[in-house]
Formats: sequence, C-alpha cells, structure tokens
Amino acid sequence: MKPIKVSSKPEKCPKCGGKVLDILYGMPMGEAFEAYERGELILGGCCIQVDEEGNSLMPDWQCEKCNAQFIEE
Repeated sequence: MKPIKVSSKPEKCPKCGGKVLDILYGMPMGEAFEAYERGELILGGCCIQVDEEGNSLMPDWQCEKCNAQFIEE
C-alpha cells in the first residue's frame, strides 16, 4: 500500500475516521515502548528507505483501524 501524501498529520483518518498514530522507526526504548504497548504509536521497524536526495520514503503516520499510511509532502 502506497502512503497517502498529506501536508500535515490528519486529525482523523480520511478513509475510516480512525485515530492516526505516529510511526516510530528504530529500536523502541523505555517510554517509547510503553507508548507502543498502550496503543499510542506504531512501530515501523529499523530499515528506512530514502530517495536519491536523501528524503525519507517511509510513512510518518498510520491509522490504527484501517492501517492507511500517510507521508508528509
């Protein structure tokens, strides 16, 4: 699924109305892991893809209900 380009984090998912959560990349530690366990953020893994200019190709946010992903333009 290709991330939807947006200018800022959506208040609610435009597809289903669900809560949109931040995606954390890398190894979660302490507070970040606790936030994940509480359902306050999504873990995105350790691998990050970038384009030729070094811009991230990874989504910034994800809907907790339908898993739609969003990337800031």
